[in-house]
Amino acid sequence: MDLKKLWRRTGLFILGLLVIGVGLAILVDQGKRHNLLPPETIDPIKALIVLMIGGAISYLLERYLFQLAARALGANRTTSLRFLIRLFLLLAVILSVLAAFGVGLSSVVFGGAFVTAIIGLAGQTMFGNLIAGIAILVFHPFEVGDRINFVAWQYPVLMPSFPHEALKPTYSGVVTDITLMYTSLATDSGPTMVIPNGIIIQAAVENMAHAKKRILRMRFDVDMAIDPAELLPRVEKLLNTLGFVGSTPRIIDVTPTTFALLLVVDTKLRSDDEVRHQIFGHLVPMIRHLAHPDSTESGKS
Repeated sequence: MDLKKLWRRTGLFILGLLVIGVGLAILVDQGKRHNLLPPETIDPIKALIVLMIGGAISYLLERYLFQLAARALGANRTTSLRFLIRLFLLLAVILSVLAAFGVGLSSVVFGGAFVTAIIGLAGQTMFGNLIAGIAILVFHPFEVGDRINFVAWQYPVLMPSFPHEALKPTYSGVVTDITLMYTSLATDSGPTMVIPNGIIIQAAVENMAHAKKRILRMRFDVDMAIDPAELLPRVEKLLNTLGFVGSTPRIIDVTPTTFALLLVVDTKLRSDDEVRHQIFGHLVPMIRHLAHPDSTESGKS
């Protein structure tokens, strides 16, 4: 369908909802004037009307308008527009509900009690996430479509039991949405991870969208019976053959029975598992051949 027609149709739907809301409010006032409704039910009914109309408008924006904006403006600009519209709708609904209960808008906005309440609630979870979402929108540590890794103390993971180097407890994926309360991340493992904005604003975030390369460290133990002088040149030649030019293997630790070999390679932003498989798939047969040259040769014969 033509974009202009969709914009026009969505606008007409929203306008129609506003007219319905005003009409229902007038009917409630008429019911109050003619004593058709109990006085104590007037304000709750008006508040319910505001919530229903506000929810319907939010649905239309999510269903049509935001998708149209994404096609016309792009994902990043649409995220900012979506966030601002959601924030405006939230504030408008809250103020409208308060007004329906008879609270004056001027006293709500300018009253000292309201300011004090907002400052106090900012430290709470809900308002903390909202303020963090505004900070993400303003400072742009990442945007929709960016691949990020983040480390947060709220989501700890166990250290590996095998004697490798320590690993950062990172969560990786592509940012798919930033809402008032949450940031959605399509993780590398498949499921979508929804992180509260208040947590991710405190996290250490690696934005891979701005990275030109990424270094992968691989440490593993080799039997002491293997001669390092023979192994290291072969490993370096293998790395150069696989395209990891300039990567030099190093011995970084020893035990009574093994020595630790460290490989540091530029992954060119490929998957860590893909790089490990590519290197170890060639390295394991090489180490086995050096450890048991006679058995390897006899197996070939």
